[in-house]
Amino acid sequence: MDEGTRLVSTGDCVRIWDAISMAPLEQFNPHSISHPVAQACWSSNNQYLVSASSSGDKLVVSSLKSAPVSVVELAEGKKQNRVCLSSSSQFLVSGGLDQCVHIWDLKTKRLHRSLKDHKEEVTCVSFNTNDSYIASGSTSGDLVLHSLTTNMSSKAFGHGSNQPIHDLRLSMLKRSLLGSVSDSGTVVLWDSNTQKELHVFDSAHKAPACGLAFSPASELLVVSVGLDKKIICYDTASKIVLRSIRVESPLTAVDFTLDGTGLVVGSTQGKIYQYDLRNSSAPTRITVAHKTSVTCLRFQSNTSRHKVSKQTSAAEILAAVMSWFLTVLSACSGAALSAAVSSSLSQNIAEVVGQGGAAPLTSLQIHFIQNMIHETLEEFRDACHRDIVNLQVEMVRQFYIQLNEIHSLIEKYSVNESLVEEIEKLREENRRLKTNY
Repeated sequence: MDEGTRLVSTGDCVRIWDAISMAPLEQFNPHSISHPVAQACWSSNNQYLVSASSSGDKLVVSSLKSAPVSVVELAEGKKQNRVCLSSSSQFLVSGGLDQCVHIWDLKTKRLHRSLKDHKEEVTCVSFNTNDSYIASGSTSGDLVLHSLTTNMSSKAFGHGSNQPIHDLRLSMLKRSLLGSVSDSGTVVLWDSNTQKELHVFDSAHKAPACGLAFSPASELLVVSVGLDKKIICYDTASKIVLRSIRVESPLTAVDFTLDGTGLVVGSTQGKIYQYDLRNSSAPTRITVAHKTSVTCLRFQSNTSRHKVSKQTSAAEILAAVMSWFLTVLSACSGAALSAAVSSSLSQNIAEVVGQGGAAPLTSLQIHFIQNMIHETLEEFRDACHRDIVNLQVEMVRQFYIQLNEIHSLIEKYSVNESLVEEIEKLREENRRLKTNY
């Protein structure tokens, strides 16, 4: 874990910790003191923190550049107690007691859109990794995925009636993988593309499951915690329980360390337990954090995942990407694609996207396109790197195969068998001559 990494916990207040030493760095409460803070999340640059209280009095953006200070307050009176920030920190999604999911634009400090897909209280909300859709769950047991590009919502799916969803998470490594936990203690893995179950860990917990976290280092590992005092680790590929750790008190929250080697879990006793998954099942440190239950634990954002990109129009980005892609394709395939053709195609794409007859793109759609292109380029670069490495390995392997064949041929043909026979005959004749004369 990097030096300077911070952890935020919520309960009777908001507390920020040094993630390594668990030394308290800040303590504040921008909400009504009579109600616990329900959730908090970091901005992409880790300089701001968004929080919501269990009463839903308001959503507060607090600046952490020096002493914590409230800089933006939203949703006063809308009873919002769940929050999540987009990867760019421009948009904030919230849910709560009003049964709605609200999207807020933090630049304009206004409500961007309201989604009314749930029939009961919204208990969890989350953006996916490239901010193309929002996942939300409710006390009715329903999950809904809302596309920000098409502005359409999926049909409700989930654990069934009377099974309130307590937490949901989307995998950072496997984008289609969605996990949810419910009041029955069941943990379910979903394919977000088809909204179908991949696997159900039925009654994984003997009491309500309260928290879920995907490993940032391996797409195979997911962890859940519950009021049965258990931390359970699962293998998403083989769909088996890898490990179960029992803690001294009921558990309410969980998060992975940024390097994926450790866990922090919060309990109803207000304690935070730290675990190193590489070692024993005993906690490495126990910290008394809150006077109430720990409602949320979040490590600060991994800044390496949030590379700042130039804010250009969607048309310019698409044109630049197409030009780059054609250039790379020409270099890789050896095809006679000239720079003039690439430039012409890029210009045509820009003109098509920028045609006045089409509906203008919203800021959310532009942001989604930027993220999609950025991630596609990263994947393409990684794929090219893997192919180059594999090619080099194959070349080395073929070299050693040829080398061994050459050695065997040299050994086979370097000795003249007829010459050896002639030498043996001469030796035999020499012995006879010595014997006779």
